[in-house]
Amino acid sequence: MLFSFRELTLNFHVSVWQVPRKYSSMVSNFRLSILLCFSLAPFTLLAQNKDTKEVEIRAGVDSQSKNSNFAKNPTGFQKEIDLSQTNTRYMSLPDVLNREAGVRIRQYGGLGSYSTLSLRGTNPNQSKIYWNGVPINNSMGGEINLADLPFDNLEKIEIYKSGTPAGFSGSAIGGSINLISKSKIDKPITRINLMGGSFKTAKATVTHMDQFAHGSYFVQALQETSDQNFSYLNNKGTVLFNTYDDTIDTRRNAQFRKTGFTGNLSLEFGKTKINILNDYIHRKQGLPGPGNRQTVSVERVFSKLSSAITTETNEFLFQNLTLETKTYGNFSKDDFFDPKSEFSYGTPNAFTKTNHYGFQLSPTLYLLEYNQVIRTSFQTEQEFFTRYEKRYNHETERKEPKKRRDTLSATFQDEIRFFSNRLFLVPQVRFERFTDRFGKDETSVRNQLLDPLTDVFYVKQAFTNPSFGIKIIWIKKDSLEFGTLGNISKDFRIPTFLELFGERGSIVGNTKLRPEQSRNGDFGFYLNTKPFTNWKFQSDISIFQKRIYDMILFLPNSQFTLRPENVDQAFIRGLETSHNMIWNKGIKFNFNYTYQDAKNYSESPSLNGKYLPLRSKSQGSALLAFFKDFGEIGLEYQYIGANFRDRTNEYLGYLPARQFWNLYIQYIPYKNLETGNELILGLEVRNLSDKRVEDLVGYPLPGRSYYFTGSYRF
Repeated sequence: MLFSFRELTLNFHVSVWQVPRKYSSMVSNFRLSILLCFSLAPFTLLAQNKDTKEVEIRAGVDSQSKNSNFAKNPTGFQKEIDLSQTNTRYMSLPDVLNREAGVRIRQYGGLGSYSTLSLRGTNPNQSKIYWNGVPINNSMGGEINLADLPFDNLEKIEIYKSGTPAGFSGSAIGGSINLISKSKIDKPITRINLMGGSFKTAKATVTHMDQFAHGSYFVQALQETSDQNFSYLNNKGTVLFNTYDDTIDTRRNAQFRKTGFTGNLSLEFGKTKINILNDYIHRKQGLPGPGNRQTVSVERVFSKLSSAITTETNEFLFQNLTLETKTYGNFSKDDFFDPKSEFSYGTPNAFTKTNHYGFQLSPTLYLLEYNQVIRTSFQTEQEFFTRYEKRYNHETERKEPKKRRDTLSATFQDEIRFFSNRLFLVPQVRFERFTDRFGKDETSVRNQLLDPLTDVFYVKQAFTNPSFGIKIIWIKKDSLEFGTLGNISKDFRIPTFLELFGERGSIVGNTKLRPEQSRNGDFGFYLNTKPFTNWKFQSDISIFQKRIYDMILFLPNSQFTLRPENVDQAFIRGLETSHNMIWNKGIKFNFNYTYQDAKNYSESPSLNGKYLPLRSKSQGSALLAFFKDFGEIGLEYQYIGANFRDRTNEYLGYLPARQFWNLYIQYIPYKNLETGNELILGLEVRNLSDKRVEDLVGYPLPGRSYYFTGSYRF
């Protein structure tokens, strides 16, 4: 979405040149504490009784869950979110992710609005998002609009905070998210969901899944609509100088219409599993703009098709080798309409097309007699980006030169186990090579004079990402597992097309940009236990730090244009903790909290020591729910600390702390235990206290809203 990316870039990029000396001592103490803990590990492990039973290689999740992706990253802090219970509630992808520790969602409005993801205080374009292991970040702007992603057809969400595991392509400074679609099932199911609520919101989904001789299939159709015409306080842009002109207005041009279809097929032939995945989304939405400058006719039409074929073959060629492959394609079209030039001038409309292809080969060698698992992954990708500038009547004015990115990557990981699978050492290295091509703009007089013989500009970059992780299981019993996790890594972010090649009339490209790079580290403890019958506890606590160099900032190049430069650095440190408790007789409780100190240490006196924009020092969430066979009632709480919009921390860009309360009730009037048929009715009240707040300065969020749900399974 190019029309909003410029604003996002100015909001999210921060400037730092050096980390002060006082933090170097903190880093030394951080490393010393890790070394002392690890030096005591062999003595503690030897003191435990030897257990020859195979120990599941997993961190931060229930040891009974089977997650093959987590096994590829045994030392990382990671979280699996089961979405089986969200099918009968009116929820979205930002709603689910925003409750997790270390995850921050920024929304430009209510349901269906532009939303971005930030992990551990990093920029949205520094995190990777995958769909069934397929990368979906685009090379134009780098960040992803969560509203454009699937949700209702997902089985679970995987969050990786310690980097990108083996088998996933690309380096990630912030971390990564993997969206897992529903594919394999245990028994035939058909479910119809009808939902509706405030602001003329309605959603309907029809889902069917069944089995056959050598596999199963899953299909789903979705239709969703909402006007999002909620009331809000319009300060007319005079926050301090004049409050007498403030009015209560109604949000306009914030409507959206969404259609989706999913068709997944799972096959199994001998020792080979094949998944054929297809997901299509079509969205038509208005773009309302800031609350004090609402638009009337700005619209966007977006469609995307994601397809993938994945295979997994056990005992490939010989017994100890497993081979996985992915072949995929992402195809998207984005139409932007601004007939009255409310967002832009000149040629206000635009049409963009992105095609992304890739293939991945991932063999895994199990050398269990040598206590090792060797994982490798090889990947090649191509991405093509084409943009057309259009007049107010949507006739083509000019076709921009096509942009292309070729990527080659290779990952090597060696998982080494000691002391009967109590100690894990995991060194890993990832090699990446990028080749970018950008055709010359033949309408530019400057390009014709400076490069009369050059038709295509090339930018080639390559770098290496090493990492090392360690896991120690201090206590391992049938009902208790307690351990330590630690990771260090070096990661990069390749510049985007917008940064390298610019945008006509507003951004001057810089092909000499260096990749952003970071030094990451985290360390903490996890506990999984079942102390009593029907009770289960999961807890983890970790500290983390990130030192990010060569961050790209858009600087004024003239009165009307910006130029990206490698002038920024950032230092982020923090603590996060997560606790889950379930009593199978009817109680569940979740608590998540994140504290982070993200500051700017630039050579500029006006920026040195300032907080990075849009980073709250504290953020937390909690859930308390009571459930029985006939239903469930739950109370949710979310707190987001104060933050600043701008890099200079001006008062006009100050966002005060805000908190929200949500209540949901589900009633099951009919349920057949033998067939699984059931009828579920639900009521959800969001923002119980009717807080009129903003997630970003100028973009209001809805007040109190109500949603009703009905779900029938047969």
